Amino acid sequence: MSATRKAPQSRKDTGGAIRRPSHSADARVHDAVVGAIGRWILGGAYAPGDLLPREDDLADKLGVSRTSIREAVKVLAAKGLLHARRRVGVRVRDRDEWNLLDPLVLSWHPDVGRDKALIGSLIEARRIIEPEAAALAAGRATAEDLARIEEAYLAMERSVRTDLAACCEADLRFHACLIAASHNVVLKGLTGTIEAALRATFTITNRLMAAQSRALAAHKAVLECVRLRDAAGARAAAIDLLGVAGRDLDSRAASALEAPRLGGRRLNDRRERNA
Repeated sequence: MSATRKAPQSRKDTGGAIRRPSHSADARVHDAVVGAIGRWILGGAYAPGDLLPREDDLADKLGVSRTSIREAVKVLAAKGLLHARRRVGVRVRDRDEWNLLDPLVLSWHPDVGRDKALIGSLIEARRIIEPEAAALAAGRATAEDLARIEEAYLAMERSVRTDLAACCEADLRFHACLIAASHNVVLKGLTGTIEAALRATFTITNRLMAAQSRALAAHKAVLECVRLRDAAGARAAAIDLLGVAGRDLDSRAASALEAPRLGGRRLNDRRERNA
């Protein structure tokens, strides 16, 4: 007589629980746990200095094993978000220690566009790197480099009014090709490091492009100065291009602040009319 096997009991769903998949999907579980805790931290549910819940509590909340929580904490610690100490627990580290240029870390941010300090720092970093890269490119770019920069510009021109994602990708290629054309091994190495910064600022500023023609003209000016071997002109054009991005960010911030005020004024106007 064969023994009847009992079906395994499913773990109780606790709201934010992550479903336990088959063994072949362990990597997806790991990524999901890392992402869930990362979003809590970037979203402010746990602020710098806060202790995370106990390992057992996190495992129960997410519906995963304690081992999954432990492995996720290791990843988040490596990215500068957490610090684990025996007999103390897992604490969120100071924001200055977070690796915010890591594309994965940035992807956990609930709204990069509203993080004025972060976006301002990203623009500052670009102002330090890109104008000098443009000046170097003016003296060193090969015919192939110029062709790649021009192709990226033309792709932006085709998509800027119709396809935001394609425009952002073309914009990213433009700046990456410009840095590559500097033929400076250190700057070229920084391309990967600042890619997340570029994606974040492009997505935000391109979404606002009320003055799209001005942005395109600024990109074209950089291209033409590099083509003409005008180092000083390329530097100045790159500074102007980044100025366009900075002004777009300022406009976004002003609009975000003005909207509640306008909403309040409209509400008061309606109340006065109904009085």
